[in-house]
Amino acid sequence: MFELKAESHTNVTVLRYSGNLLITDVAEFSKQLEDYLLAPGIREVVLDLSHVEKVDTSGLGVLVSASTKGRGRGRRLVLLMPAPHVAELLRKAEIEGFFPTFESEEELKGYIPDTAE
Repeated sequence: MFELKAESHTNVTVLRYSGNLLITDVAEFSKQLEDYLLAPGIREVVLDLSHVEKVDTSGLGVLVSASTKGRGRGRRLVLLMPAPHVAELLRKAEIEGFFPTFESEEELKGYIPDTAE
């Protein structure tokens, strides 16, 4: 099970993911992520992965697939603060450099000023 909360900003959507990112979650998550990434007027989707509890390679596959589809339409998927075990899986799969990544909320706020609270 997972929860996805969206924050809309000018040309950017920030998605806050919490829960598992496992094979049982990928079909629904893939659909939701692509809906946000391919929405009219959106240039980028920032995906907060700091609250991912468990992840497997099928979850990473969804990220790569969505990012590839988005790039084909001039969109970009950016990762925010991947949890340590997510970052480790990205490294092991040798795809950590595939995604632009923000390491902190402060870095995100500098990039998207209206995310400041």
